[in-house]
Amino acid sequence: MFEIAWLVYIVVCGIVFGIVYRHDRREGWTRFALAASLPVVGFLLPLFRSRRNRANQARPVESGMFDHFSIRNEEHSSLYDSPDTVKELNVVPLEEALLVNDFSTRRRVMIDLLKQDSLDYLEVLRLAVSNEDTETSHYAVSAITGIKSKLTLTLQQLSVQYEENKDDSYLLRSYADVLKNYMRSGFLDERTISKHRYTYSAVLARLLELEPESAEAYAEKIEMDLELGEYASAEACAESFLRHCPHDENAYLCLMNVYFTVQSIEKLKDTLDQLKQSPIRLSNEALTTVRFWSEGT
Repeated sequence: MFEIAWLVYIVVCGIVFGIVYRHDRREGWTRFALAASLPVVGFLLPLFRSRRNRANQARPVESGMFDHFSIRNEEHSSLYDSPDTVKELNVVPLEEALLVNDFSTRRRVMIDLLKQDSLDYLEVLRLAVSNEDTETSHYAVSAITGIKSKLTLTLQQLSVQYEENKDDSYLLRSYADVLKNYMRSGFLDERTISKHRYTYSAVLARLLELEPESAEAYAEKIEMDLELGEYASAEACAESFLRHCPHDENAYLCLMNVYFTVQSIEKLKDTLDQLKQSPIRLSNEALTTVRFWSEGT
C-alpha cells in the first residue's frame, strides 16, 4: 500500500513540476529531486519560499527613517556591471540543490558552478564548503581558492598599471571594479579592507577628475567616504556631484544623505527645497523621500 502511494506521489510531482517548469528543466529537476527526497515537505518548499518573497515585497518603503538614502537605484547599483537577474534568481535553487540527499546531484551542481563565473555564486560556494559530502565540499573549496587567487592576481596587476598610468579612465574603472569585488568577497580582514577602501576612494576621485559627469562614480565615492568617516570629503564630493549633474535626482539625494549623516538638518532642508523646485521628473523612490522629509519638516 505504501509503495503504491509513493509511486502515485512521485508521478504527481513529476507531472506538476513538468508543467510548471516546462521552460526551465534544470529548475524542474531540482524541485522534483527535493520533492522526491523530502516527501510532502519538499513539494511545499517552493510554496513557502514564494510566500516569503511576497511578504518581503510587501514591506513598507519606510522601514527606517533614512532607508531611502541607500544611494542605490537600478541605474546606479553598480559602477560597471548591470545585475544579471537570471543568475540572481538561480542562487536559491542552487542552495536547495545542496540539500538534496542525492550526492551525485550536489556534485553536478558544483561542477556546473566551476564552469561559470563562480564569483556570482560565492555565497553558495561558502555554504557548500561545509557540505557533508566530501567531494562536494572539495569542489567548493577549489572554486573559492581559484576565485581568491584570480582576484588577488588581477588586483596586483591593476595596482601596478594604476601607479604607472592614472590617466586611463578605462583602467581606473576596471581597478575600481576589482577593488569593490575584492572587498565584498569575504576573503579579507577588517584592517586590509580599510586599506582597500581608501584606495577605492582615491581611484574614484581620480576617475572623477577625468570624467566629472560620471554620476555612478560620484554615488560610489560618497558612499565609501561616509563609510570611512571622511565626512568633509563626502560633502565636497556630493556638492561637486550636484554642480556637474544638476538634473540627476541622485545628486540631491546623495547630498541630503551626507547632511543627514552629519546631522546638518538645515542644509538637508535647503537641499530638499532645491530638489522640489527643480524641473526633474522624480522617480518613485525620490518622491517617497521628498514626501517623507516634507512631512517631517
